[in-house]
Amino acid sequence: MKLKNKLGPITAVVVTFAAVTWMVIGGNGITTSPSETSSQARSHSSVSSSDQTNTAQNKDAYPVQAKSLVAESVELHISLTGKTLASESLVLTNSYAGRITDLKVEKGQLINKGQSLLQIDNRTLTMELAQANLLVKQRQLELDGIKQLNLENFSSRVNLAQAETELAAAKSTQSTLRVHLENANVTAPFSGVINSLDVKQGQVLSSGSEIGTLVSLDPLKVSVNIPQNRIHQISLGTQASIRFESGDSVDGMVTFISAIANEASRTITVEIHVDNPNNRIQSGLTASVDFTLDEQLAHSFSAALLTLDNAGQTAVKTLNVNNVVVLSPVEVIKSDRENVWVSGLPTNVNIITVGQGFVSPGDRVTAHYPN
Repeated sequence: MKLKNKLGPITAVVVTFAAVTWMVIGGNGITTSPSETSSQARSHSSVSSSDQTNTAQNKDAYPVQAKSLVAESVELHISLTGKTLASESLVLTNSYAGRITDLKVEKGQLINKGQSLLQIDNRTLTMELAQANLLVKQRQLELDGIKQLNLENFSSRVNLAQAETELAAAKSTQSTLRVHLENANVTAPFSGVINSLDVKQGQVLSSGSEIGTLVSLDPLKVSVNIPQNRIHQISLGTQASIRFESGDSVDGMVTFISAIANEASRTITVEIHVDNPNNRIQSGLTASVDFTLDEQLAHSFSAALLTLDNAGQTAVKTLNVNNVVVLSPVEVIKSDRENVWVSGLPTNVNIITVGQGFVSPGDRVTAHYPN
C-alpha cells in the first residue's frame, strides 16, 4: 500500500520531466510555421535584390565634376616663320663684245626700268649701220627700176627675183646691226637695286660676260611653308601680318600658293606680297608671319582635358542629357599657354573637367557643376 502511494508522485515527476525535455529538444525545429518561414525567405530575397540594384547604380553613377560651355566666335590665326625674297632677281650679262666706254651705275644704286647701265664702244658699229642703211636704199632703187622694165618687157623675171633677194639681204644686215647697236647699250629690264657690279669702265667684255646682279625689292615677297593639314585655311588674298627681328612690321596678302608640296617637310610654299617703298626691307630676312583667318565658333578649355579616341583622333569626354559619358571628336583650331579652342562640338555642351580619367564612354555618372 505504501509502495502504491509512492508510485503516484514519482510517475507525475517523470512524466513532467519527459514533457519538458521533449519541448526543449524537439521544439526548436517547429517554433516557426512553414508560412512564416516562406515569408521570411521572400523578405530576405527582396532586401538582397534591392541591395544589388543600389550597388549597381552606385557603381555606374561615378561622381565627376563638369562644366557647361557655350561656343564663342573666335578669330583664327596661323603663326609661322618665313623669309623675305626679292620679287625679281637677274644676273645681267653683256650681249655685244667690246670695251666699256661709259659705266653709268654704282653698286647698291637704285635704278629705274629702261635706265642705261653701261655703254660699249659702238663707233665701228655706227659706221657699219650707216653703210647698211645706204645699201638698203640702193637695193630698193634697183628693185624699183627692174620692176618698171619688167612691165615693159625689157627685163626678165630672173633679174626681178635677184633684185628682190639682194634687197632682203641688205635689210637683214641692217636689222642685225641695229640689234647690235641696241645691245651695246645695256639697260635695266626692271626697276631695282644693283646688288653686285663685276665690271669696270675701260674693261673689254666678250659676249655673254656677267656684269652684275639686279634685284627688285618693291614689292617684296615673303615665303612661308604651310603644313599640309592647314593649307586648306589659306587662299589667294588671305591677309597676313609680318614682323621682323628689327621690330618693323608690315601687312601683306597671299599672292601665290605652290601647286607642288614638299614631300620631305610635308609643307606647301606660299608667297605673300608686301609693299616695300625705298627698299627699306632687305631680302633674306627671317620673318614672323601671322595669317588672319575667318572667325569660327569654338569652345575653350584646358588642353589637359583632351584625349584620343580609338581611331587616334583628338577628342574630349562630354555628358549627354542622361549624364552618360560620350567621347566627342574635336579639332583644335587655336591654342595658347592656358587653353585650347576646338570645333566639332554642339553650341551648348557639358564637358567633364575632373574625373574623366576614371570613366569610359557609355558610363552613367553623377555630375557636379561647381560655381
